[in-house]
Amino acid sequence: MIIGANTNVRHRGVLFHVQTEDSGRTNPHVISHLYHQGTIVASEKTDYSDRLGVGDLENEVRKLIETQHKSMLRRLRAGDFDAVIAERLGPAATSAETPTPLPEEPSAPSPAAAMPEPAAARGFGDGIVSQKPLDEVILDYLARKARDRAGRSEGSGRKT
Repeated sequence: MIIGANTNVRHRGVLFHVQTEDSGRTNPHVISHLYHQGTIVASEKTDYSDRLGVGDLENEVRKLIETQHKSMLRRLRAGDFDAVIAERLGPAATSAETPTPLPEEPSAPSPAAAMPEPAAARGFGDGIVSQKPLDEVILDYLARKARDRAGRSEGSGRKT
């Protein structure tokens, strides 16, 4: 079974997530969603029921996933979703910055640019409330840890 593709990408300074997945033989379609903080901003769905009889269906669906996923990323970068983004997130979300180039690999997450400062030490789970999706929270955490390690190694005179 083919899982799908996931990409975190910044567009005009705002972090978006593009997810593309196959629904399987019983529901033969590939669907892509453009998310912002867990909210679906746009979707694209392609039916492939007419291809169920092909010899290498898995390869055919993989190509469809890749093509549709890249298309969604290109459309975001080209500004095709700017009107709906402005409607849902406010006009500042589409005018903040120029579009960011697409990552080389569609399934590779792009690094988060602006990370929050580390929180004060507390017990596990105490006071944690977030409007961000879990994947964005994890990316923030990993980037912060990498920044902390880089800062420690620079301070010690070691090269990384």
